[in-house]
Amino acid sequence: MIKNIDQLIVSLFEGFNPKQQKVLTDRFGLKTGRRATLQEIGDELHVTRERVRQIEEQGIKKIKTRIEEQAGFLLDIAKEHLSRLGGVREDSVFIGEILKKAGFQSGSKHSEAKVRFVLLVAGIPSYHKEDDSFLAFWYTDKKAEKKFFDFIKQMTQFLKNADRDKLFKEKTHLKQLSEVNTEHFLSIAKHFGVNIFGDFGLREWAEIEPKTVRDKAYLTLKKHGKPLHFEEIAKNIQRLGIDRRAAHVQTVHNELIKDKRFVLVGRGIYALSEHGYESGTVQQVIARLLKKQGPMNSEEVVRLVNEQRFLQKNTILLNLQNRKFFKRLDNGKYHVSEA
Repeated sequence: MIKNIDQLIVSLFEGFNPKQQKVLTDRFGLKTGRRATLQEIGDELHVTRERVRQIEEQGIKKIKTRIEEQAGFLLDIAKEHLSRLGGVREDSVFIGEILKKAGFQSGSKHSEAKVRFVLLVAGIPSYHKEDDSFLAFWYTDKKAEKKFFDFIKQMTQFLKNADRDKLFKEKTHLKQLSEVNTEHFLSIAKHFGVNIFGDFGLREWAEIEPKTVRDKAYLTLKKHGKPLHFEEIAKNIQRLGIDRRAAHVQTVHNELIKDKRFVLVGRGIYALSEHGYESGTVQQVIARLLKKQGPMNSEEVVRLVNEQRFLQKNTILLNLQNRKFFKRLDNGKYHVSEA
C-alpha cells in the first residue's frame, strides 16, 4: 500500500529517462513548488521550447495510464469529496483536503504540487486555470461548472442591487445561498471580497477594498457611525486596521473637503451625507428646516439645527437674527424672509 505521495511519484516515474523526468518534474513544480516555463527548461537542457513541449506531452501520455492503475484510489477520493462540496472547490483548499483524506504520511516537500500533478495528468476531476476573474478551481463536470458560473452571476447581480447597509448588518447575501455547500463558491470569484470587519461585497466598493485616503476615511466614518474630527478620522484609519500605516492628518483633511460624501458639521468635524447630513452654511441649514417644517420658535430651530451641526446655541441664534434671510412673525416664531 502506498503510504506517502513521494512513494507514488517515484512509482509513476519508474523507467523514465532523466530528461523526461526533469521536464515533468520542473513543469509541475514537484521539487520547488513553482512551475517552470517551457523556455526556462529549454534553456537549461539546451533544446527548443517546442522540444520541451513534445517531451512533456509524451511523458504525460505515458504516465496517465500508470496513474489510472496505481493512483485510482486518489482519484476516487477527489471525485467523492468534490461531489459532496457541490461539485466545485478552489484549488489550494481542495488539494490540501485531498492530502488529508488520502492519509499520506507527512514530511514530503511540496506535497500539494505532487497531488495536483497526479490529478492534472489524470484529468480527473476537471481543472479550471486561474484567470483575471477566477482563482484556479476543480469541478466534477460541465454541469457543475455551469451551475457555479450561474451562481456567481446571480450573486453579483444581487450585490449590485442590494442595500449595502442592510447587507452588512443582516448578511442578506446568505439568503441567496440555495444550498449549504455553495458558500465556499464565493471565495473563487476575484471580484468578491471581505473587509477587515467581516463585511462581504464587491471589491470595487469602498466599504470592501478602500484604495484611496478618501475611501479609507469613508469606511472609518461608516463603521464609527457618528461624525468625527478629521484628526480622529486619520487616527482611526490605522487604529481600526483599515491601513497598517498612519494616515497623514492634513492629507485626510484635504481629501474630506474635496469629496461630496463628507459634510462639514462642526469645527473640523465631518459626517457622511448618506447618514442624513446635508451640506451648506448654518443659514442654509436653518432655511431648509424652516421651509420643510414651517415657522418655528428659536428653541425648536436650535434643536433641529444641532441634529445636523455641532454648533454653539449663540451661533445658531446669531444667524437666525439675520433679517436678510429670516423674519420674526407676530407669534414669535421665525420663517424665511422669501416666504
